[in-house]
Parts: sequence; C-alpha cells; structure tokens
Amino acid sequence: MDGTALTTEPLFSRDGELWQPHAEAGGPFGGLHGGAVSGLLIAELERSARELGFGAALGAQVLLLRPAPMARLATELAVLRKGGRAGALEAMLTADDKLVAKAMASFVAPLAAAGTPAAPPRPFDPMALPAWHAVRFFSHKTLFDALDIRDDGKGTKWGRLVRPLAAFASPLAEVFAIADSATAFYLTAERITPRWGFPNIDISVHVSRPPVGAWIGVAAFSDWRPDGMGITESTLYDTEGYLGRACQTVVLTPTS
Repeated sequence: MDGTALTTEPLFSRDGELWQPHAEAGGPFGGLHGGAVSGLLIAELERSARELGFGAALGAQVLLLRPAPMARLATELAVLRKGGRAGALEAMLTADDKLVAKAMASFVAPLAAAGTPAAPPRPFDPMALPAWHAVRFFSHKTLFDALDIRDDGKGTKWGRLVRPLAAFASPLAEVFAIADSATAFYLTAERITPRWGFPNIDISVHVSRPPVGAWIGVAAFSDWRPDGMGITESTLYDTEGYLGRACQTVVLTPTS
C-alpha cells in the first residue's frame, strides 16, 4: 500500500484481444477491485480518444453491474459523438460474455478563453506526508498493493499508482482507480467503524482540466441513510491544486 518503487509492469496486460488482470488488480473479497475495473474501462476510452483525435477527458461515469472475476476480460468500444470540440465514447467490459461494467466519457478540445474564473494554483507535494496505514491488510494481493497512499491528517488522502493500469498513458483512469476508495478514506478519517458493507455501484468523475502528475488528493464525505442508501462525494486535487469532483452511489449491505 505504501510502496514507492514505481514499475512499468501494468495491472492489466493484453492477451490477444483480451485483458489479463494481475494479482494487484484484485479486490479485498475476491475478484477485481472496483477501482481497477473502472480504471481499465476509462483507460481504454482515453486510448481510443487519442486515436480518434478527441480532446481531453473531462468527465466520465462507470456502472459496476456485477462483480468482476479475476479472469480474462473483453472490452468493446463505441463512438457516441464526434463533434467539433466535444466527443463522447462508450465502453463495455465483459467476462465470459457476461456484461460486468459499462462506462461513458466525454472529451473536450481546448480553445483559448481569456478572463475565465479559474481556481488559483496551489502547488503541493505529498511526498513528505506519512503513509496511510489504516487499510486492512489481506492475505492476498489487492489494488492497495499497487497504491502509494499518504495521509495529511486533515481528511485528505493522497494516492498514486506504483504500477500503471495499462501499457499506455491514462491520466483520468488513474483518478478513478484512486477515487474509488473514497469511502474507506472518509471512514478512517472520521474513525467510523461501519457495521455494514458499503459497495459502490457506480462512480463518476468530473475535472476542469487534465490531471498533472501521478498524485491525486481525495477529500471525501459520506452521507448514509437508515434505509441502506447513501453517497460518497469527494473533492479532488493534484499537485497543482483543485482538480474536480467524484461521486459514488453506496449500497449498504449486512455483513452477517
């Protein structure tokens, strides 16, 4: 979880037309971690957008439809819109011909716009922060073994992947992989020991610009209700300052 030795070996490698996940893409209770699943889909969309000459990925949503197995996976992509400045793509992830997850992303080409109310830059280097040790350690490898996570002690966790998702650049996908753990970040910051499971069935991310660097800061807040429903929302940062927001629908489930 707090490893700092960056490696070029990806979490997902190409096996012909399929994707082969590695152990560090795993979830805590078997199968794949939701952050790895959403990361793979968004990475595929970013790769396709570059080939199509689309702009930067500024918004995306992933629906996690069923648990993803630790098995070879197939992706299928479709163009939803190819406009002058804006474009949209869709991707589906399947395992053994069963739909596991679905994603949509929007892309915008830059255009000079003077006098805009941009958030002021606030450079920050998380390297001096202590490692986050609150996560449960498991007997098998999980996505946390591919993350370097630091804690500022004020409610914000900073994370970076020490292994890339795939063998190509995918900056927004890395945001998804880190932001997916926002609920755990919030619970530990507030010293809350939940009596329920808290899987998220989706995750959406919107940013105002492409991320800069590998580090992503996540300041999370959860609102859960007595009927077993809730959300986790997060303010996102990179080392240049404010980046955007993430939101997840949380479904509370009995643990016994």
